[in-house]
Amino acid sequence: MSNLAQRIQSSQRALAAGKTGYDVVIVGGGINGAAVAWLACLNGFSTLLLEAGDFSSGTSSRSSKMIHGGLRYLAKGDWRLTRQAAQARDQLMAHHPTLVQPLPFWFLHQPQGKPKPWQMQIALKAYRQFAKGCQPGRLTAEQLIHATPHYQLDNSLGASRYFDAISDDCALITWLLEAAVEKGLDLCHYTPVETLTHNHDGVSGVRISLDGQPHPITAGVVVNCAGAWCSELTALPDDQVIRPLRGSHLVLPAWRYPAPAALTLEHPDDRRPVYLYPWLGCSVLGTTDLDHTAALRRDIAMTEEEFDYLWRAMLTLDPKARQQDIISSWSGVRPVIVPKDNHNAPSDASREHLVWSEAGLVNLTGGKLTTFLDTAQEILSHTATQLQRPLRRAELPPVSAPVQRDWPIGNSTYTWSQLAHAAEQQGIRHLDDLLLRRTRLGLTLGQELLRYQEPILELCQHHLGWSEQHCHSQWQRFWSIWHSFYSPQPFRSPAS
Repeated sequence: MSNLAQRIQSSQRALAAGKTGYDVVIVGGGINGAAVAWLACLNGFSTLLLEAGDFSSGTSSRSSKMIHGGLRYLAKGDWRLTRQAAQARDQLMAHHPTLVQPLPFWFLHQPQGKPKPWQMQIALKAYRQFAKGCQPGRLTAEQLIHATPHYQLDNSLGASRYFDAISDDCALITWLLEAAVEKGLDLCHYTPVETLTHNHDGVSGVRISLDGQPHPITAGVVVNCAGAWCSELTALPDDQVIRPLRGSHLVLPAWRYPAPAALTLEHPDDRRPVYLYPWLGCSVLGTTDLDHTAALRRDIAMTEEEFDYLWRAMLTLDPKARQQDIISSWSGVRPVIVPKDNHNAPSDASREHLVWSEAGLVNLTGGKLTTFLDTAQEILSHTATQLQRPLRRAELPPVSAPVQRDWPIGNSTYTWSQLAHAAEQQGIRHLDDLLLRRTRLGLTLGQELLRYQEPILELCQHHLGWSEQHCHSQWQRFWSIWHSFYSPQPFRSPAS
């Protein structure tokens, strides 16, 4: 049995020793790349996954974490996508209940708000036809006020209630990759693909840099799952473009801003829904939906405009809310596909994914966290056709074994044994890999992590073999990244 760390090392050694040929080479280690890797290995394809940064370091680590059944798609009249999302959500909850858990949603009704309570109840009855477990219902104004004494809801008309689910997007990706490694996946992170290579038949593989030298890798099919960065390898078809939309969130202490459910409120400025919801022992406020016009980097920071927008929403719930309570923030881009001349509002843009192929190459951009298995099977169907290989039915990996738990780290939901397990087995190159993605301590503890510098660095020395000097260099690197992209107000960071 190999873990991620061991397989990364063996994959790098194999490439350095001259291994060049695979059935499938996947570009991108987000949720879709990881799911394709799992299914490719399940089908017996020799597979290599290449990621330019850390696994899940792009869009996939910066989602809202919601595994939702498609109520928002139903509101736009997309019955097919609603049904697909609801079925995928129910399958994930049933298969891996410790990783994907039910989350109640309370849609707060205000006197001038939309939809009206009766309209929402009709929508939820329709939604129940697709999502049997959504359990629609109502909270009276009195029940809502009793359940949310911290917030100012005196004028409320009550709330419409239903269930969806929530997860940790990074944990989903780690689960998929670990399962794929058990089936033979080779993988390398921090290994950007420089270009596609071609022969007379079409795309023949990729070229990476290995020890500073160009290194070609041949593939029966290259699968481009680079997400928002997909078009850096190949252009989209039919005059379509990727429209990066930025979504940002604030992380708050649950003891001060409790969220007994995903409280859904209309923003006072534009009536867009904003959520305050529980996640890993904290409360999260999000999200924004703006065009991202800055350079498309992997690390994206919340802007002052977004911060002010979210905070105005928070003040409608709690006029006494204090900005100094904010623990952290995160921001990411969604790769939405639109025609070149599209000028619709960001919230109106379709969330449908796009798959297109040419000889030796299958591309994906867009997509949703909830439906990763269906999307990966669609990609692999195109791949198997090109390889002229049979394809078995998609299935989820075995449930990952829980890591032994001991003492928690501060007020977080993570324990020291979980942190040690991640450091030893999950392919850590930099401290931000460990504290922002394999665990989410950088988001859920924020600057409280400073109290644990010594034991964290001792753990890294022991499990990663880092020298004392390297540990301190990584500690400084982590905080530079945190202040620039994950602090409560990253736009005030000197480095941003």
